[in-house]
Amino acid sequence: GNDAGMKLKYSVFSQLQSETRNWGGAALRRGFVAKGHGGQKRAFKIKLIGEGVNDYSGPYREVFTDALHEVLEYVQDGRGALGVLDPTPNNSNQIGEERELFMFARGEREAEMTKIIGLSPEEIRIRDSFSSLTMTRDERSREIEESLVFLGRLVGTACRHGIPVDLPLPLALVWKSIAEEECKVDDTVAEMDILASKHPEQGEGLSLLWWQQRMLNSFVDGMSHLLPVELLPILSADELRAMLCGNPDVDVDLLKRVVEYEGFTEEDDVIRYFWDALREMSNADRKKFLQFVWARSRLPNKESDFDASFKIQKASGGNDSSLPSASTCFFSLALPEYTSKSILKQKLKFAFENVCTMESDYVTNDAEVGEGWRGL
Repeated sequence: GNDAGMKLKYSVFSQLQSETRNWGGAALRRGFVAKGHGGQKRAFKIKLIGEGVNDYSGPYREVFTDALHEVLEYVQDGRGALGVLDPTPNNSNQIGEERELFMFARGEREAEMTKIIGLSPEEIRIRDSFSSLTMTRDERSREIEESLVFLGRLVGTACRHGIPVDLPLPLALVWKSIAEEECKVDDTVAEMDILASKHPEQGEGLSLLWWQQRMLNSFVDGMSHLLPVELLPILSADELRAMLCGNPDVDVDLLKRVVEYEGFTEEDDVIRYFWDALREMSNADRKKFLQFVWARSRLPNKESDFDASFKIQKASGGNDSSLPSASTCFFSLALPEYTSKSILKQKLKFAFENVCTMESDYVTNDAEVGEGWRGL
């Protein structure tokens, strides 16, 4: 409806797509590093309307995280809210082994193929090889392809600038295809729709697979503007996914190895409370914490991939009633000296679950908010 159209129009994903539509790949391949920005590479600067925050790298990382979060939102009918990615049937029905995956949006008509009777085995092989190019097209499919080209550009830009993205796409369909690893058709379909894989005679699984392969072409086309996709097969599918998406699990021990303390020592009680509380949290809560302190939801894969250390600073004048604060640009957490682990955990969770803006560097005004992003 109209609400869905407005959501799409004013989403971070669509705003980025609109603003960079005429940019060539070279513009996004730039990797400027400004002094005092924590070593973060960037292709552009971000202005967050109404939040009064300067882009010292936190807002830059934030837009990638927010755009991918929007792409992964879905509505009650099991379709993606932005029409870019949809939850897989296994995800929607919570069946099978892979229940958290997304696939490329299906549009109104899935793979409609011209049925030809009496093909020889060789003709069937050729048809299947070029199936993604022989399907019917409509306006909706063109919109999806255009969005997936931009999604590929977004993922490629994030990779070049060291920002792992939360993109749970099927291993067989996407990452093994890009890495040119062989995978059985039945396994590829089962990873998305296990019920369709058990009834191949109905043709739903093959129709789904053909459509997804065609949409994959657009996604890889977008990535090719930023990354040498012809060289990606030197990586395994798992290595490729790790390079682009990082580790889906927030590794507390890895985070602890890159920490620096200001006003605290590792032996202080509040520091022990902090690490114990972080370990006790679910991975979903750890992602929220990481978003709170670093404007990203995934850690790099190893210590050498960190551009900056994680800083835990002693908050001046803080007590048990105070909340922690963070600076996403500088990957730092200002922590009051809480007297117990339970208080620290409660205050920390309240902070990262309820924060709705970034730190204020200056006071914004109503005119800026009213004019919106188009007024820049």
